[in-house]
Amino acid sequence: MTTPIEYIVDDIVLRSPETLGILIEVQRSVGKGYGVFATKNIPVGSLILSEAPLVVLIDHGSRVDPLDTAVNALSPARRKAYRRLCSYRHRPSETLNRSILYSNGFAVGETTTGVFELASRINHSCTPNCAFAWNEELGTMVFKNCCELSQGQELTINYGHHKGHLKKFYGFECDCGSCTE
Repeated sequence: MTTPIEYIVDDIVLRSPETLGILIEVQRSVGKGYGVFATKNIPVGSLILSEAPLVVLIDHGSRVDPLDTAVNALSPARRKAYRRLCSYRHRPSETLNRSILYSNGFAVGETTTGVFELASRINHSCTPNCAFAWNEELGTMVFKNCCELSQGQELTINYGHHKGHLKKFYGFECDCGSCTE
């Protein structure tokens, strides 16, 4: 087993698979907060990231919010990493933890949502350069690039929503090439 790499971005310590610092890095993305970028040219079809979630939520409708319980059970460093993710609140009554889940969650099964330390920093494009899938057997979200990536190029995925949904629930208007042409 390899030792995870630690990578520091604005005092956030990210623990990651072997690809961080070798294939990818987290940087500020103009107009988007943070993003994930290629550190070198990457051939099409490369495994970019395979990451286990920070938090997994299966909401059973109980009165106690299972998300708060899950986040509070994280180590202080991982809880800080979770709380430093984007949190666009589209409902005034939404808690910080829920807002982070809604802004960063990936479906990791039929009724389960996962939030990831690195994958949740990959920004949207209607014409993405990466694809992702949940690997049930490994319990990781796997990302591969759909086209060759150049050094310094931002990795993008399609969040699967139309422009109106992106604005209302994520707080941004898509500015990808498809939307601005």
